[in-house]
Amino acid sequence: MKCPSLPEPAVSPESVFPPESPSFDHLLHCVPDVEAAVAAYTAAGLPAHANPPHLGFRNGAWRLDARYIEILTLTDRAEFAGSPYAEAMADWMPRIDALLAADGGALNFAIHVADVAATTERLRRAGHQVELLTFARAGSPVSFQEAMISGAPPWAPFFITYTPDRQVILEKFSAGRVHRGPHDLAGFVIETPDPRASAAWLSALTGIPLPAGHTVLPLPGAHVHFTPGPADRITTLLLTADTPPTTTINGLAVRPL
Repeated sequence: MKCPSLPEPAVSPESVFPPESPSFDHLLHCVPDVEAAVAAYTAAGLPAHANPPHLGFRNGAWRLDARYIEILTLTDRAEFAGSPYAEAMADWMPRIDALLAADGGALNFAIHVADVAATTERLRRAGHQVELLTFARAGSPVSFQEAMISGAPPWAPFFITYTPDRQVILEKFSAGRVHRGPHDLAGFVIETPDPRASAAWLSALTGIPLPAGHTVLPLPGAHVHFTPGPADRITTLLLTADTPPTTTINGLAVRPL
């Protein structure tokens, strides 16, 4: 997919970074078979788990702490089409289909912010078209809101805020699923035709300061490394701690930082 023209930064990063507190939340890895991908992650030293299918969708994760890599697929397209997730992911479906047909790959990533509604308003004032969605499953004590940007590059993030706070969710509901293993996520690589322009665009979008000409955005929790190339997508997870593996799992490379 061709990357749209990236506008010049419209907001001063220093003015918005502290109150929004952006940080890496999770990255979406589309795979044909969640169980097989979970096994591959685990064999590489990244202990992952699979969840049961739900509404035609199935996911799993390598969960480090509040951060995680989501491993996902579609199990029943007819059932999925009637779910609340189908509408939210409609713009992503061509990319999801292409990734699944190619044996998998990274889709995009989520950035946690203190108040996604406030982030949405800031982005709208800056000229972005943003849809704010709320997700809540009946009987679940957890809900979340996501801000999705239209007309953005295919790798562009969306923004997320949880209720209750994600640290509370981690400690109260997800503690038993945190198995980081010996490695940590240092960041990830996005291959783009113009790394400097893409890094500057993401800096303005998130409010995270970026020195002029630099191509690594210091997103707390996972730095975003831009590298030149035609793919215009997330290509690689960068790991640290212990001795990280060098491998590829369903179209997503994994290597030491």
